[in-house]
Amino acid sequence: MKTLILLRHAKSEDPSILKTDFNRNLKTKGIDNIHAVAKIFLEYNIQPDIVLCSAANRTIETIAEFQKAINTAYNVQYMEELYHASASNILEIIQNQDSNADVVMVVGHNFGISELALYLGEEACSELPTSGLVVFQFTKQIHAGEGKCLHFITPKTI
Repeated sequence: MKTLILLRHAKSEDPSILKTDFNRNLKTKGIDNIHAVAKIFLEYNIQPDIVLCSAANRTIETIAEFQKAINTAYNVQYMEELYHASASNILEIIQNQDSNADVVMVVGHNFGISELALYLGEEACSELPTSGLVVFQFTKQIHAGEGKCLHFITPKTI
């Protein structure tokens, strides 16, 4: 069995001419939301073997706040190629990871992260809002259309 967790970054600062999109930070509301999502996730007793995280500030802060909320440290790899990656690029990155990782978590951005969630499940999954998290389980390998959606958490569903 393989498990894939997709997490969209938390609510971030609005775009500005003073700061690049890549360097935007989280808003207080985003931090509060990601803490709430993390605490629900903790109840599922799922431990990622590896976390693949976009190298943008808001995704780095999201996984840091997520770990802080549940007092757990993950093995995180920061990857520039996940910054605004398409669904197919994210899937390729996941599939190129060490096959010994049974539970993989990806922290990324829309539209790619939501499109991947829609693409992976046996049944349609909703778009991931900021701080949205979805957990899929696969019988063998992570492939499109073969995932069973186990959990779907958003700030509005808490």
